[in-house]
Amino acid sequence: GGLFAIGFLTRPAALTLLATMLSAVYFHLSSVGLQGFPLGHVPNYSYDFEEPLLYALIFLMFWFNGAGPLSVDSIIYQQISTEEED
Repeated sequence: GGLFAIGFLTRPAALTLLATMLSAVYFHLSSVGLQGFPLGHVPNYSYDFEEPLLYALIFLMFWFNGAGPLSVDSIIYQQISTEEED
């Protein structure tokens, strides 16, 4: 999580966090099932697997897109690309 927050090794960190969230979705679904998804009435108005699934989709987006321009990965890439030009 710390590497992901500062943007260092973003894609590997996002991949490991994606795997963690997918396993959380799996364990929620295996313990309580779908809870009547999509039209079921759940006690707290939120499915148990909803939050980890949302985080998994966010980490999947970061795995495909990588870090932004204000990240450690971007700074390292800029240093490497300028050294290759010289």
